[in-house]
Amino acid sequence: MTEKLTISGPADLIAIVPHLLGNRPKESFVVLTARRNTLGATLRMDAPAAAAPLDYAQMMTTYAANDEKATASYVILYTDETGGDGPFPYAEHVAALSIELATARMPVRQVLLVTSAHWGTYGTAERNPLDAIKDSQANATLTYFGSATDIDVYNPALLGRWALPVEAPEGTDEDLEMACLTWQAVLDADGTPDTETARALAAAFQHRHLRDYLFRDTITTHNGSFGDVLTGKFTGRPNWARVDRAEAIAFELMKVVPAGQRAPMLSLMGWLEWLKGHGSQADRYLKLAAEDVSGFRLAVLLRELINNGHIADVARNENMSYNRRLI
Repeated sequence: MTEKLTISGPADLIAIVPHLLGNRPKESFVVLTARRNTLGATLRMDAPAAAAPLDYAQMMTTYAANDEKATASYVILYTDETGGDGPFPYAEHVAALSIELATARMPVRQVLLVTSAHWGTYGTAERNPLDAIKDSQANATLTYFGSATDIDVYNPALLGRWALPVEAPEGTDEDLEMACLTWQAVLDADGTPDTETARALAAAFQHRHLRDYLFRDTITTHNGSFGDVLTGKFTGRPNWARVDRAEAIAFELMKVVPAGQRAPMLSLMGWLEWLKGHGSQADRYLKLAAEDVSGFRLAVLLRELINNGHIADVARNENMSYNRRLI
């Protein structure tokens, strides 16, 4: 979807968040930056447990400031917590975040509260049914154009326990050519690869040199530089449908190898989610990769980027980003 999506009210604004993030947030703060009359970046952080209001607000504002074109912002708080000592939950955090965003020249236009039972404007007695979000024009439009929420590619229940390990190729030029051609053919085909093909690709991902080329060739608009590709710098808008398919295929490859050989594919899934601008989901996959192979170097490096608030260049470019299909 490349046409502009009209946001006519708070129900529409809340409705698009799960489409942008891939799932409905829980116990989270979400900041949406705005550029005049269009939306920019979408940022989610876990609701603060013991974090001081100012520290939390400054961290989230730092992430939001990566959208250098933002001129305003919206804040949505997802929580079932009560107000504690005050009438509304996280009142000090909301106040601090509003001040910090205003200081960063992204004044908050509206703060919304979403619980498991209702939604409304934060700080008021407004209580609207959740069906108003589901029935909103924005949600209907996005659903019509094929955008789905709460679809998780990774399902550990589907991973086998008795798959035999694969042996990484030697990494010769012939190995590289075969791996790249096979990867391209699988991404361009329909359906899932057969077991033999899947195991051959999973084996190629075990070799660091071959793996790097497969990562690079997932994006057809790269300029050849591994450094640029890794940080999301491309010469044109990626084929996001191909990216989605690559993520799904990566999970299929995980099914044909045992635990201890899934880290490269999990890292690919995490990297692709990061390119989409889905930092929380990316970190989840990368954490799983670092658990599958203790301290898996690529996963550790990518997690450091995410945890330092770095956003992929492609996710920051409004004309190239994954969310361009939505708004």
